[in-house]
Parts: sequence; structure tokens; C-alpha cells
Amino acid sequence: MPNTIGYHYVRSGYGLWLPGDERGHWSEAWDEQIGFYEPHHLHKRDPIRHRMAEERMKHPPVRFTPEILRQIEFTIETCQRQSAWKIAAASVEATHLHLLIPYTAQDIHGTAKWLGQQMTKAIHQFTSHEGPVFCKGHWLQFIFERTHWENTIAYVERHNVRRGESARPYSFLNDEREDRG
Repeated sequence: MPNTIGYHYVRSGYGLWLPGDERGHWSEAWDEQIGFYEPHHLHKRDPIRHRMAEERMKHPPVRFTPEILRQIEFTIETCQRQSAWKIAAASVEATHLHLLIPYTAQDIHGTAKWLGQQMTKAIHQFTSHEGPVFCKGHWLQFIFERTHWENTIAYVERHNVRRGESARPYSFLNDEREDRG
């Protein structure tokens, strides 16, 4: 079995990437008769599922305001300093965030859940936002190949450049040479 190089963690704002989305959706598929099936497979565009998901929403979609973005960035930095894991690349957008985390012996699923909880708590405590912040769950991809790792770093950094920032605008990022191995 190949060694894990790192993880690509993505969180989206509530209501911004619903089941049935035209980009596809990585989620559990739900059937009224049998419940969940095909957990965590990429499902193709399905306008009916998308409309049904929109109708079930209890709150409006969440786009991250500048004050929410500041809290997300501050919380990521605080959590990273309190932990043994590092961050090789990051992008915090108005609709979602990407973190590229080098391999750690810590439970990455627990780390991802904890980080999401900490960001939500900070947003509710230090901004005027009420209600859900993120969509249910998160996307966490294990990376086993050096080329995939390098391509994912470039992909995440391009998000920052498209916004008119440097490729590595955050103080919590670790030295590229150290994390790119």
C-alpha cells in the first residue's frame, strides 16, 4: 500500500454545493424508500435532486463575508499553532476553502471535524452571522503520489492568484520546501 503524502481538505459554505449540482456532488445519495445508498460517491448533475435539496434548506446560502473570512483565516492559524499538523497550501474563498495538509500521524478525520467546529464557533462568537456556516460534511482526499501533491498545491495556489493575491498569502503556511519534500 502506498504511503500517504498528505490530504486535500475542502469545506463549502452552507447551501452552495447541493446534491444534484451541475458540477456533480460528492455525498451520500438519498432515496425515500431505502434511505442512504452509495455513500460518498461522486454523483452526476441531477436538476431534480438539486431542486429538492434547495426546497429542504432552512436557511439562505452562506457566502463568506470579509468578517467571516477573517475569522476562518484566524481560526485556521490558531488551530494549526495548537496542533502537530502543518499546512502546505491554502485558499479561503467567499464560497469555500481549501487546505493542503502534509501527512500527519494524527487522525485526519478527527482533525478535519475539529477544525470545522472551531471555525463555526469563532464565526458565531465573533461575527453577526447566525445559523449554519458550512454544508454538511467536508471533502477529504488522501494523496499518495508526489505528482498529485504538486498539482494540488498548484491548484490551490491558483485560487489565490485568481483573487488577485499572491499564491501564498497566509502567515500560517509552512515553508514550501519542507512540505513539498
